[in-house]
Amino acid sequence: MRDLVRQIAEGYKSVKLQGQQEGYVVFSGHDPDTNQPVSIKVLPRLLRGEAQGARQFEALSRALRQLNHPNIVSVRQASARAGMPYIVTRAVESGQRLAAVLDRQWDVAAAADLVMQAGRALEHAYNKGVVHGSLTPESIIVEDRGRVLVGDFGLSELMEMVGVRRQGEASPFIAPERAAGNAATPRTDVYSLAAILYRLLSGRPPQVVKGEVLPPSRFNRDVPVGMDPVLVRALAPNPTDRFPDVKAFLAALGSVSLTARAQPAPAETEGRTCPRCGTPNQAGRFCRKCGAQLDQPTARAPERRQPTPPPVSRAPEPSQPVLKAPPGVPQRRKPPPPAESKLDEPIQITTIEVGHVEIGKGVERQETVIAQPMSVATGAISADFPEPLPMPELKVTGSGLFAADFDQPPIAMPEPPEMPVIDWAEIAPPMPEVPTIEDVRLEQERLQQERVDQEQERQEHEQERQEHERQEQERT
Repeated sequence: MRDLVRQIAEGYKSVKLQGQQEGYVVFSGHDPDTNQPVSIKVLPRLLRGEAQGARQFEALSRALRQLNHPNIVSVRQASARAGMPYIVTRAVESGQRLAAVLDRQWDVAAAADLVMQAGRALEHAYNKGVVHGSLTPESIIVEDRGRVLVGDFGLSELMEMVGVRRQGEASPFIAPERAAGNAATPRTDVYSLAAILYRLLSGRPPQVVKGEVLPPSRFNRDVPVGMDPVLVRALAPNPTDRFPDVKAFLAALGSVSLTARAQPAPAETEGRTCPRCGTPNQAGRFCRKCGAQLDQPTARAPERRQPTPPPVSRAPEPSQPVLKAPPGVPQRRKPPPPAESKLDEPIQITTIEVGHVEIGKGVERQETVIAQPMSVATGAISADFPEPLPMPELKVTGSGLFAADFDQPPIAMPEPPEMPVIDWAEIAPPMPEVPTIEDVRLEQERLQQERVDQEQERQEHEQERQEHERQEQERT
C-alpha cells in the first residue's frame, strides 16, 4: 500500500507531504510537464473490484475533468494506480480557507457575495453531473483579491467508493440526511450553502428550537427582513421543503434587498434577565445566548417641547439695499456685485491645434502631443510604405473649436497614396496547431505510461543485477 502511494507521489516534482486528513493523504508538488504547483490527494485504499464500481469511478473521473469555472479549483487529474484512487488539483497559493476567517465580523453584502460566488460554482458542477455533498468552510478558499474558490469536488463520492466515512459529516454545515448516511443530492448542497451564510451573518451555526430554524436576524439586526424566510426554507430539516437546487436558492437570495432594516431608538436595557435561560445583563430584543425574546421596558413619555418663538424681523443688509419701485411694480433687491478676481488665482489657458494641445497655468504653458502618426511596419518593410501625408490647417475662432462661420472653403483632404502589397504569410511565422483537450489528455496518459514502463524496466534491470551478483557470490 505504501509503495503505491510512493509511486503516485514520484510522478511529480518537488513533492512534499502536507499531512493526512480524514482518510486521505495530501501532498504538494509541481506538475512535471507544466511545472505548475499542484495538490495531490491520495486515498490509501483500493477501489472495489466489481465492474460497477469501475464504471462509477470512470464516470466520476470524466465529470471532474469537465469542470471549468472561475470559482472552482480546477481538477488536473482524477485517476487510479493499481486500484488506488487519487485527485490532482491546482494549488492555490494566494488565499486562505474560509474556516480561518469564519469568526470575524462579516458585512451582510460581503457574506452574500461570497455565497453567491460559491453557489455559481456548485451550479456549474451540478450541470456537469457532480454534486459536492460535503461543502464546509474548509472546502472554500478566499483569494487575496476577493475571488472565492470551491474545492474538494468528487472527494466525498470517491471516499464512499473505497468505504471511508468522513468525520466532517457530523459538521453543522452538513445536511441531516447526509449525516444519516444517505446519498448526496442538489438539496444537500443547498443546505450546506445556507448554513455557511447563516454562520457568517449570525456568528453561530443554524439554531433549531423545537424543530424550527431561528431566523438569523435574531442575532444580527443588520440582516434584511427578506433574507430570513429564504434561509429558513433552505435550512429545512426535510429535504423536500428546501429549494430544489442551488440555482433556485441563488435566485431567491438575489431578489432580497440588502438594505438594513430601520433601527429603533435605543432603550434602557441594563439589568434585564432572559426568561428562558436566566442569562443576566441582556441588551437588545433577544437573548444573546439562546435567542429567546426579552421583556421590553415601558417606553418613557415624550418630553414636552417649548413653543418656537416667532421670527424676528431684520433690517435689510447694507450689501443689498432696497430700491424704491414705481407703484404696481414689486420690490426687487439689487443683485450683489460680481466677485473680483484675485491676482493669485490660476489662469487656465488652453490652445488647441491639430495634433497638439497646449495647457497653461498663469503665464506658463506646457505642450502635450495628443495625436501622432504611428508606423505600420518596422525594419526593411517600412521602406516600402510612403511618408505620412500633411494634415490640413483648420481655422479656429473664438466661437468654438471649429469656425462657426461657413465662409471658409471646405477642407481639402489629399488623396491617399497606393499602399504596397505584402504577403504577411511569408514573413510571419506559422501559428502552431492548438491541441484539443482530448489530445492533451491522451498525451498525458502516454507520458504517464512511459514513466510506468521506465520504472518497470528499471526494476527489472535491478533484479537482473541482483541475480547476477548472487550467482557470482555462489561461484566464489
